[in-house]
Amino acid sequence: MSIALEDATDTLRTRLLGGGFAPGERLREVSVADSLGVSRTIARLAMSALEHEGLLVREPNRGSRIRSFTIDQIADAVEVRGELEGMAARLVAERGLDPETDAKLETLLVRSEAMLQTRVDTDAMRDEWVEINQAFHDTLIDAAGNWALRVAINQVSMLPLVSARAIIFDRRNIDLSQGQLETAHRDHRVILAAVRQRHGHRAEARMREHAFTNAQNKRANLADPEILRWARDLPGGPLIATDPDRPTRR
Repeated sequence: MSIALEDATDTLRTRLLGGGFAPGERLREVSVADSLGVSRTIARLAMSALEHEGLLVREPNRGSRIRSFTIDQIADAVEVRGELEGMAARLVAERGLDPETDAKLETLLVRSEAMLQTRVDTDAMRDEWVEINQAFHDTLIDAAGNWALRVAINQVSMLPLVSARAIIFDRRNIDLSQGQLETAHRDHRVILAAVRQRHGHRAEARMREHAFTNAQNKRANLADPEILRWARDLPGGPLIATDPDRPTRR
């Protein structure tokens, strides 16, 4: 991918996830090229890349349409990410953790434990928790040493509210939010212990269960209109679909 195409794709993706276009809105090559200041060829290729990522839907002779995502679709994608990260955890366990990676993971968990002791109840602490969570998952994935697995995880993580950074906090019910974070931290501890003991299948199963809990939390949290409003400020949040006639699946 050329630098011009990469920049155009990144810019268009950022605009889509940031709410620069409304869900269901149609995009045409000419308007995209004009807004990005690139040729129609670059615009077409950038749009094609986002179609492959699942953010756009091509409609013959009508350009591309901005995709919207239901809460269930978001949760389903989180579970898919969990399947892939489960494989990563198993590979790391089977190969064994190197001391440097082990120390990095331990440092992250020690910091998150300290944060839980004082409660994660400010925006600054929430931001730090997000960084720690992303770092924990990224470190395990990198330690797996499987480039194709990394590509697949990056792909699904492009979808709205699916990446390890997409943590939805309940700012009204701090106790509930704290409980969800404590559960996530315990999962991390169990996963790391299984990896250290080289119990590959246990590490894989616990990572999958970790993702399943995350998906269930998203289903429950996003069903709350107030939390959904907060979530719309996150990258990809503006693309969440609302259908009052269709209840959220449990």
